[in-house]
Amino acid sequence: MKAVKIKLYQDKANYKVPRSFQQKESYPLPPFSTVIGMVHVAAGFKEYHPMNVSVAGTSFSTVNDLYNRYEFNGSEKYDPKRHSFGVWSPTKEKNVGITRGIAHINLLTDVHLTLHIVPDKIDDLETIYKALKSPAQFLALGRHEDIIMIEGVSIVELREVTLTADYDAKQAIWSPFENGFGGTTYELNKNYTRKPVRANFTQREFVKKMVAYVGVGYTFPAGTKLLFDTDDDIVFLV
Repeated sequence: MKAVKIKLYQDKANYKVPRSFQQKESYPLPPFSTVIGMVHVAAGFKEYHPMNVSVAGTSFSTVNDLYNRYEFNGSEKYDPKRHSFGVWSPTKEKNVGITRGIAHINLLTDVHLTLHIVPDKIDDLETIYKALKSPAQFLALGRHEDIIMIEGVSIVELREVTLTADYDAKQAIWSPFENGFGGTTYELNKNYTRKPVRANFTQREFVKKMVAYVGVGYTFPAGTKLLFDTDDDIVFLV
């Protein structure tokens, strides 16, 4: 089995946890949907191309920062005494009031990631490789401003290995929950479909995956079967 392997760096990043608003929390690693979205942007895919991905990496620390938060209620008309400004809503046929304030955000610092991409279509392998090798635009993971610096892109061979001795993880990695590795569990988005809600309106419906966070230094006991690439990096495809 072949995969596109990407090694990248981010100075700071936030991989937003859904429904965290008062303080915009971050996952310790980017969710699969975030990585898949970045790959689709890089390759210029206009519709979903099925793929499995492996996400591993490290970060130095977590810091708190401030950002501008905008709040609005579509039913509230703009009131200069209550709102920061108003925006015209064609559906409501009125100026909707918007309030601007300050909120906190968690940022990971000095992030190094190792990603593996295995597309369902073998033809997509070369397309993704070339797109990431020479991207046509700046790419980001997390927020729009969380630009990535690609340190290396290659096509690697994956192989299953039965450990002959205990092995300590060099990077943190998302592991499928059923593997029984790691500690904290998360339910992460992978991809989505469009579900019709009403005329001219659709809603995204995400496919979710249960995973465990395997931290740096986690010990895989001898006899465990793991997937490695040609550089001896662990791969957990989801």
